[in-house]
Amino acid sequence: MPEHENFRQLLQAPVGDAQEILQTRFPMPRYIDTEHEHSQSRFLLSKVNPSQTHNNPAYGYQQNVASAPILTDDVSLQVFMDHLKKLSVSQSS
Repeated sequence: MPEHENFRQLLQAPVGDAQEILQTRFPMPRYIDTEHEHSQSRFLLSKVNPSQTHNNPAYGYQQNVASAPILTDDVSLQVFMDHLKKLSVSQSS
């Protein structure tokens, strides 16, 4: 539709900028184009707030929680630091 050409260009500009930035990066980062409530949106959600996992006591759908939990494969910083401390003081064989 010609009457919406400006709006289409406005939406396309960040995509073009991202492609230009990706070409100058080494190693090239993964670029994931997502849409709300689609399968690829899990990548964005897991990186934005990976603090709620299946190990948390508040896991699950509760009445007082407005949204679903965000599950991620990444471990929390605290778990990583605990594991690092444990490895640093253990005896190597």
